[in-house]
Amino acid sequence: MTLRPRETVILSDGPSVLVAWYRDVLGFAVTREFSDRYQYSNLETSTGMRIGIASAKEMGVEPGERQNNTVVLQIEVDDVRGFFDHVREHGGEVTFGPSFDEKDKFWFGAIRDVEGNPIWVVDAQCP
Repeated sequence: MTLRPRETVILSDGPSVLVAWYRDVLGFAVTREFSDRYQYSNLETSTGMRIGIASAKEMGVEPGERQNNTVVLQIEVDDVRGFFDHVREHGGEVTFGPSFDEKDKFWFGAIRDVEGNPIWVVDAQCP
């Protein structure tokens, strides 16, 4: 059995708003959109990170408290502090950090997207 990576999927209460936020704020490009049987968008960064955004309602899911998600998107950025400023300016929420890990010498923290989905953020020094 061979496993291959696919996109992480975020089920959304408002897919078009969430797609726009990931596109306009985080720099994802929309690579494909489906709307005939269900609403689904594929997004990808220039570095190859891929996500999908789908309608939670169409998938039969009633999202709960998003901060209690057991699967968390984690991203790496060059400047965590600058990235957090950018996120705050564009409707996202910084939930903690930026913090500096003295032992391993890296910056980290967490944000929430416009629907409250948690995203962990680290810099390139994170082990």
